[in-house]
Amino acid sequence: MKLTDFKALTFDCYGTLIDWETGLYAALQPCCRRVAITLGRDEALAAFARHESAQEAETPGMIYS
Repeated sequence: MKLTDFKALTFDCYGTLIDWETGLYAALQPCCRRVAITLGRDEALAAFARHESAQEAETPGMIYS
């Protein structure tokens, strides 16, 4: 099999090409400091996931950016 055998290649970028969790955790740190909340990485990511799911359920037509 050669690379030229393909017309297109796709990649799942989140978690494969992009370390999404590290970037998200770093982006949350200024917000946490502003309200004096200290969360570990796993706890912060779990809280984000809960809030993200609730927001998506409440506003399904909202653009994800």
